[in-house]
Amino acid sequence: MVMRIGGLASGMNIDDIVKNMMTASKFPLNKLNQQKQQTEWKREGYRTISTTLVSFNDKLSTFGLSSSINSKKATVTGASNVTATATGSATNSVINISVGNLASASSVVSSPAKPGATKISDLYSGTDMTIKIGEGTIGFDADDTIASLVSKINNDKTTGVTAVYDQKSGQMSLTNIATGSVPMEVEGGLLAAIGINNTTASAGKGTDATVIINGISTTQSSNTFTVNGVTISIHGVTPTDQSTQIQVNQDTDKMVDTIKSFVESYNATIATLNLATSEERFRTYLPLTTEQRAAMSEDEIKLWETKAKSGMLKSDPIIDKALSEMRTAIIGGLVTPNITQFGITTGNYSEKGKLIIDETKLKAALEANPEDVFALFGQVDNSKPAPDKIYNEDDGIFSRLKKVGSVILTSLSEKAGTSKYSSDLTTAFLVSSQMGDQLKIFDTRIADINRRLASLEARYYKQFTAMETAMNKFNSTSSSLSSMLS
Repeated sequence: MVMRIGGLASGMNIDDIVKNMMTASKFPLNKLNQQKQQTEWKREGYRTISTTLVSFNDKLSTFGLSSSINSKKATVTGASNVTATATGSATNSVINISVGNLASASSVVSSPAKPGATKISDLYSGTDMTIKIGEGTIGFDADDTIASLVSKINNDKTTGVTAVYDQKSGQMSLTNIATGSVPMEVEGGLLAAIGINNTTASAGKGTDATVIINGISTTQSSNTFTVNGVTISIHGVTPTDQSTQIQVNQDTDKMVDTIKSFVESYNATIATLNLATSEERFRTYLPLTTEQRAAMSEDEIKLWETKAKSGMLKSDPIIDKALSEMRTAIIGGLVTPNITQFGITTGNYSEKGKLIIDETKLKAALEANPEDVFALFGQVDNSKPAPDKIYNEDDGIFSRLKKVGSVILTSLSEKAGTSKYSSDLTTAFLVSSQMGDQLKIFDTRIADINRRLASLEARYYKQFTAMETAMNKFNSTSSSLSSMLS
């Protein structure tokens, strides 16, 4: 460590002189720090684009569900003992249904045991401390409460039953969770002691529902079942000379909502990308050095850095490719009907690919040709595309855009180390990436320059210290001579 001596002998401000001498030497360091900062800002910009695309791809997955883009609705008329919900796999059809009887669950009730009993030992004195119900085996102790045993039975999903204990009568009931003529298998000394065994369980065997569907008599083990993609729930017996009709049609209102939501998400996504690639770049506004920041107010720093950060991704090739591929996926090469047939158009040139909906035209087109909507938007071709293609011609718009997004997310990940799966802006960058490697090189070069600058500064101080020491000796000698001559 070099001892620093102020300019007592020379009368010079050594610290200021060294600081000024170091200023020019720090130019390469300042330049590297500015380049590193710009790289970090650019990488953060890429992360914003990445999270935007991940979020959009997640929404596309939801839009592509049959319940969203191929939504059906079931309208029920006639007897009111039936409700129905159509899934995306339902076909446009009519189902007539008549209910003869509902499905019931197997159930067994024990003999009246000791009224007021609270512990197992009040009911049972055997040594077999397990019971078996269905696939479940329940263990217990004599000192366990009956309530805790009931809780064990109900919490064990493998028993398949619901247990109830009435302390007043001392009776326990077991009821299958599933309805239908499913037998209940029981075993164990405790159950036998209170009058529950396989014989009594068989006596309480449940029944299947009997229904007539479009003239065909059938049985169902549950009161809720599916026919041709329609989930039907029956709640009672159909009155004599009545029936229930279920009309299945496209749910055009839901489909309109899905397409509107898609357009909103698409427009928001390309707006973010367009802003990033077209934002003005102020090349004279470089990242501030430590000295520059110290000389500015907080407001001045904020205004400066706003301009310095602007346009980091201007004309970026990855983002420009994303925008180009997304627009092509929307309007180019579709073998299915064009989006314009459904009242969807692109805005003028200044709107940079924004989609505009004529909702009246969209709804009319959906009502006239609902099947075409799924082909245009929701169709998926899982075959491998040609080497020079991202997607196949038979892919619908949602599938095309998802595949485009996945390709761009991979490019961003390789370039900036962004996550291909997270929409969280705080997600850490991957260790390995092109920009990550660049930043490591910056850190190495900055550390090297800092070491050289520290050595240079030490040398300057050493030289000035030597000068001050020499001048002190000279002044001392001069003073001695003057005193001898006086």
